[in-house]
Order: sequence, then C-alpha cells, then structure tokens
Amino acid sequence: MRRLDFISASPQINIFKEGANKTNLGGTLYFIYIIVLIILAIIYLFDYVSNDKYEFNYSLVKGNYKNMLSEDKEKKSMLETDLKFEFYLGKDSGDINENISENNNFIIIDTILLNNRLKNGDKDEDGYMTLNSTNISNNEECIIEQGETQTKKAARLSLAVLYRCNGTDCKIRKEDKIEETSYYFFMGYKGFNVEHQNPEKPIQPNPDNVYWLETIQFLENTNIAFLTWELIEYEEEIGIFGKTYDKIVGNNNTYYGGSYKSKQIYTDDNHVKNLPENSWKIKDLNGNHFTLLLYFASNYNDIEYEKYTRKKISFLDVLADVSALASTVLDLMALAYGYLYEGNYDNYKIIENILTKKMKININNRDILIEDDEKSKIELKADLIENKSEENEKIGISINEDNQEGENNQKKGYKENLDLPSPKFFDFLFHELYFKCFGPSSKQALIDSCNDIVAKYITIENLLYNQIKLEYLWKDYKWNNPQNEIKQKDDLILDLKEQ
Repeated sequence: MRRLDFISASPQINIFKEGANKTNLGGTLYFIYIIVLIILAIIYLFDYVSNDKYEFNYSLVKGNYKNMLSEDKEKKSMLETDLKFEFYLGKDSGDINENISENNNFIIIDTILLNNRLKNGDKDEDGYMTLNSTNISNNEECIIEQGETQTKKAARLSLAVLYRCNGTDCKIRKEDKIEETSYYFFMGYKGFNVEHQNPEKPIQPNPDNVYWLETIQFLENTNIAFLTWELIEYEEEIGIFGKTYDKIVGNNNTYYGGSYKSKQIYTDDNHVKNLPENSWKIKDLNGNHFTLLLYFASNYNDIEYEKYTRKKISFLDVLADVSALASTVLDLMALAYGYLYEGNYDNYKIIENILTKKMKININNRDILIEDDEKSKIELKADLIENKSEENEKIGISINEDNQEGENNQKKGYKENLDLPSPKFFDFLFHELYFKCFGPSSKQALIDSCNDIVAKYITIENLLYNQIKLEYLWKDYKWNNPQNEIKQKDDLILDLKEQ
C-alpha cells in the first residue's frame, strides 16, 4: 500500500549549490509549458469574447404551491396576469391565414361574460337570451370577433365555439362540413420570451408584432380542451457583495413570466353538448339555436413551475479557469518529470560530484587536475588522539604511507581513474521501465547503484547516527583539551582587542 501513497510529501533537501541540479530538459519542458499556457489563454479568451456571456440552469420545481402562490403577491399576480389575445377559426387547414372568420355560422363566445348576462336576467319569455350575432361588426360583448385583440386573464379563459343551427336543426350544413382534416381553433397570445443572454432582464414580454400560437383541432362532435398556464421564475446568481448591495438599494434579481404548457383534449359524452339548450339557452335574432362544437378553458398550475438561474461569465472567471488548468498541468508535468527523470538524474549527479570534486577520482576517462594548494592537501596526523598505543602508531605509519602515495599521484595530476559508463538522456528517462522491457545494461546498473548509495546515506536516521558517532569521536581529540580551548579563547580575545 505504500506505493499508493501519493499524499505524503517527501522531505525536501538542497543538493550542491542553488540551481545546480537544473537541467536543459527541465528548462525545455517549462518553455513548452509556457507556450501551451499562452495558447490555452488565447483560446479561452477567444471563447469568452465570441460566445455567450451567461450560463444558465433549468429545473422543474414540483410540490403543492397553492398556499405559497396565494401568499406571494408577485407570483400570484403573474399567474393572473392580463394578456392580449387574438382568436381565429379554421377548417381543413392548419394555416392561420386560411381562417373562416367571414363565416357567420361559427362564432366564439366568452362564457364568463355570457353567464354574467344570464344572471342579470336578460331573457325572453321562453327563458332564452338573444345574441346579435348576424352582424359581426355590431356583436354583443360576449361574442369575440375573430382577429380582434382581446385582453383577458391568462389563467381564467373560458371560451366556446358555437355553430348556428337552422332553427332547432343543429346538423352541420353541407358547405360547413369537414372535407379533409378537422376544424381549427387558433389562439395567439402575447406572452413572454426567455432571453438567457439579455443583459438587462432574462424574461421579456413579446414585441408588439409577435404572438405565441396555440392550435387546437376539433371535429363535428363536441370537444373539450384545457390549457395550463405555468409560472416561469428566473433568478440571477450574484455574489454575496452583490446581494448585499441589492438589498440596500432595493434591486430585485428575480423575474417572473409564464407560458401555456400542458394541453388536454377530450371528446364529450353528450353532457357538455347540451349546454346551449339547458344552461345557457341562447339563440340569435332569427330564432336559430346554437350547438356547442368546442369548449375551451385555461387554469394555472399550482403543483409545479419552471425555474431558471443564470450566472454571468466574467473575465475573472476565464482567468481562474486558465490558472486552474495551468496549475494542474504544471503539477502533472512536475510529477511525471520527477518520477521518470529528475530523481535518477539528481542521484547520479550527486555521486558524480562526490567522486570528481570531493574525492578527486577520474571517471569516464576524464582527467581531473588537482589544485596545488593547502586545501587540497590533507595531512592526517596520528598524534591527534591523546592515547597513543602501538596500534595507533602503526595506523599512523600506514596513513602516512597512503598519504605519500597520494602525493605521488597528485604530482601526476590525478588520483584514481574509474572507467564508468556515461548515461544519456533516455537512460534516465526510461530507467523505471527499462529492466521490465529490455535486458541488462551497464548504464542502467550505474543509475541503480547511484540510487542505492544516495538512499543508503541520505536517510535521516543514518545522518543522525553518523552525527552522534562523530560527536563522540570529537570528544577524544586533542583539541577538546580544556587547556587548548582556553588558549583558543585567549587568542580570540586578544585578536578582538587588537581590532
């Protein structure tokens, strides 16, 4: 499981001098990274300039909202808003321009106004109310002229399409019968348009010459149609500071609209068909009765409504996206570079520098000249340790002999020579996978050896252990003699006084 731990960070140490382990590969990769980052920034900026400035979300909110709608005046007013309507009738064609508005045998009435007239007692001795429907230009208030703009409640429509009977004979005349498809009831209404990218308000009323169209087909028998007016809520998403400011100044970031959504059409079972004879009791000036072809009504939806939210995309959002992507790409590059190349290369360079610069050993057939100064000549003396035994004297003699041999080698310009292979770029890069795919290699073995040496000596416990040993070793040296320590302090004090 240790190999799966990508969370715990490795201890950070400095090797050589600052920047000594920098490589051309690292610089090249970072240069490529900068170029890619600039390209990505240009792409994001172009996308920001050329595309939409708002992003929006849609949700259908469901529940029983009857009480909420009655308490929220703004929402309730939208459900009961007044809209402008235009009504037409058609036959055998779904094209609204091919209407039958000149055919006086078909009329549209507002049943709410009709019921109001009936309640007022405007009836003859037989209990019938007379409709002046022979001349459309002088029609009654409850009769709706086709193509004329009407203002009515969106969720309180109650209309009926009536056919004028021949006296009491209510069969459809031959010239008025359906020949191809059906009758059409066209309802155009000036509703609301959802404009997600409008910087002012996302819900706008339709322009004067734009109407939404609802079309209902019906046959010669009586049909019933219901339309549902549904609330649309649109909320602007702004930050906490924007919300606070809007509360102070009284700005409203929630907008309302509506539209007709669901539509249900049913065939009558002869109960609604008899309304003109039983409940309404209407006839024209010539005594012709009416039969009901279509009853149409609308109500509002109190169990669900549409909700939109939108958020403006600013330049800071683009900058944040580019920065987040740049940081992720850089971290991935650094992770891959460290795992495949940097660790192996650093360990090799540490061992190479120790051999060539510290131990003065030539590797790869390169001669390393030794500077002839006091720093390069280390003379080990056997009298550093106070307790001189015969064994120590032998050791001192042996050391002097080794030093003498080293001095001879220094005069020649080198100490030792190791013929080691020189790893290349790809040797470091593919070291982790090499032995799994290919055979043995001296260069790969050298990299492995360098990794093993560094892993052995650079561990914290090994460094602390050697430090403890070295500290106890120093206690046995002559310079730890208290008299020598006092003398050194005296010299320092004297030197300080001279300054």
